[in-house]
Amino acid sequence: MKKKIYLAPMDDITDRAFRQLCKENGADFTYTEFVSIESLIRNIDKSFNKISFSEIERPIGIQIFGNNINSFLESIKIIEKYNPDEININCGCPVKKIINKGCGSALLKNINSLITTLKELIKISKIPITIKTRLGWDENSIIIEDFVLNLQEIGIKKVIIHARTRSQMYSGIPKLEYLKNLKNNKNINIEIIGNGDVTNIESYNRMLETGVDGVMIGRGAIGNPWIFNDLKNNKIKSRNISEIVNTIKRHIELLLQFKDEKQSIISLRKHFSKYFKNIKNFKEYKIKLITENKIDNIINILNEINNEYS
Repeated sequence: MKKKIYLAPMDDITDRAFRQLCKENGADFTYTEFVSIESLIRNIDKSFNKISFSEIERPIGIQIFGNNINSFLESIKIIEKYNPDEININCGCPVKKIINKGCGSALLKNINSLITTLKELIKISKIPITIKTRLGWDENSIIIEDFVLNLQEIGIKKVIIHARTRSQMYSGIPKLEYLKNLKNNKNINIEIIGNGDVTNIESYNRMLETGVDGVMIGRGAIGNPWIFNDLKNNKIKSRNISEIVNTIKRHIELLLQFKDEKQSIISLRKHFSKYFKNIKNFKEYKIKLITENKIDNIINILNEINNEYS
């Protein structure tokens, strides 16, 4: 049986348009951008836009971050109205602005407090609670095995593990041996999804060799929504310019369903360089794409690119 491939939650990346695009290209499960529990309970419109989704996106999880137990409990009741398939708690974000708020990977500094919070969430939530985490804070505090055993004991059904510590950020080789050890531990039966630098067939197969129950793709999907079907077919296909341009036009079409022109263009700019990363002598067109403020003009530029490089 083939393992499921997940689209990772990524701030300002995995909006409704990109989730649907990845779903069309083989993603089995997607997650929203992460959302602050404080912004939810304060009724910030942007946060509700982030957790909205279409039925065609299922199965889908809403990811939240925070550090206050009461705010977590209140946010769960808000999210339940949207009825996602999962509510995922971010215990892994390594970014300084999140850490400084005591959120993301900072939660790993006090596992006992985190477990207490999670117990309370599980008690009140009608929707399964899942976790996305890292191996630990740093090399001297890799706590993943005990953490997973604790999560399993309190009733968490799935844990997504980025196989690095917080101190590694996104650099260094993922420590896949820890995932393998978890899957070889006879006392562990919780579902484990592997994450970290899966960008091609080789890295995908290395992740599968650990025995994980599924694989999550993060940065490898940016500008490359085809990666899901490519991995399933065990072959990374080379896309010609027409395929790339047509996919970007589909991306634009989806964006305009959910955002205005200005917001859509801001979103697109995060993807352009990745879509065209293997095209030589592309600097002039890249500048045009990331400085243009009208969708019609962007489409005209894409048509020029198609004619120029086909």
